[in-house]
Amino acid sequence: MYLVPDLVEDILLGLPLKSILKFKTVSKQWKSILESRMFAERRMNVQKKLKIMAARDRNRFRPLFEGDEEVDMLYLNCNVASRPSLSCDGLVCIPIPGWINVLNPSTGEFLRFSSGRDPRLINDFECVDSKFDVFPGFWTMGFGRDNVNGSYKIVRMLFDRHFENRYCQILDVNIGEWRKQRQPPYFVGYREKSACVNGSIYWSQALIRCKLLAFDLYSEEFRDVPTPPRSEICERSCQKVNLEDRLVLAVTYTTSLHWNVKIWSMDAHDGTRSITYSIRLFSKDMNSSIMNHFQLWFWTRPLAVSKRGNLFFHDNEKRLYKYYTKTDEVRILERDICVISPFIENLLPLRRPDSVTKIRTYGFQFLDHAPSSRISNFLKRLENQNNLLTTAAAAVALATLVYFIH
Repeated sequence: MYLVPDLVEDILLGLPLKSILKFKTVSKQWKSILESRMFAERRMNVQKKLKIMAARDRNRFRPLFEGDEEVDMLYLNCNVASRPSLSCDGLVCIPIPGWINVLNPSTGEFLRFSSGRDPRLINDFECVDSKFDVFPGFWTMGFGRDNVNGSYKIVRMLFDRHFENRYCQILDVNIGEWRKQRQPPYFVGYREKSACVNGSIYWSQALIRCKLLAFDLYSEEFRDVPTPPRSEICERSCQKVNLEDRLVLAVTYTTSLHWNVKIWSMDAHDGTRSITYSIRLFSKDMNSSIMNHFQLWFWTRPLAVSKRGNLFFHDNEKRLYKYYTKTDEVRILERDICVISPFIENLLPLRRPDSVTKIRTYGFQFLDHAPSSRISNFLKRLENQNNLLTTAAAAVALATLVYFIH
């Protein structure tokens, strides 16, 4: 008896992540369904609750923050998880000296690419760099997905200390080799994360030119993007984020008494921009003295918007916030937490089936040389008890399907 794949897909769609990964081994048909782009996209759309991923601190003695009524927390249990990283579609890119790691926390798949010897640059601002996401070798990094062919690409740029010599390379994870790219048109800073939105990576230059630079991952061409007024972003901390598939700029600044953040929503194609949030954070007395010395040294970064319209964001003092839009209230949910990114389940393989075979796939234990790192505990998932009931019910239905299939 033949059963239409849509019926199998609908049942699998409601299972918890751990159960889905187990059911991939039942048959080739189920594996094909679970690794298809259509199923992965449907799975993303049925996610009931926001999830935020953070690095697990092994030296932490107090209980981990589990979330609240609108968000669940997931913890990546690996020594390099607290390093500066980039994310796209639930994947995490973590550069370390000599290597660049791309991992999928949903499936446990992990790719490692050699980055070569990092350049030796003299840095006069180490005390400042400690407050930012600075990658090894002072590379300006980008990571994202080419919307046309679906492949994930890593972009890195290097500028000398005089901001004169410019160097750019790109790597397609399906090929695994660095290619030299045309030079970027001007310097962009290495202390700010890039953001990938709709197939383009964005960097900003907020000190001198106050520009926004985009790199199209399909055409592999640079272009300028209109920015908010210069008075709004110049000489201010400016973070770029993909928030609900839109490019936003989080501009953090001070007034006479308070720290504030203004979040601009950008349309990179027609050049329109608008203020979506204007938030008073806290009094200047609440922040450390070094942050109050120069406002460029303190940043905030949006994470996600809940179904109720509340905004989650974090800062470089390891604080996780929630902004209640109806009451205009800001609450600190957790302190001393290393937030990585919003978490999105991504069941797609990191590589296409036709990609080169010389790229090796490892377990997460190879991300770090410490012997205590194991793939069995790479992710601590905080699941509802209802998942047990859902899995049990689905298992009965799927067992029936197996009977008819065989």
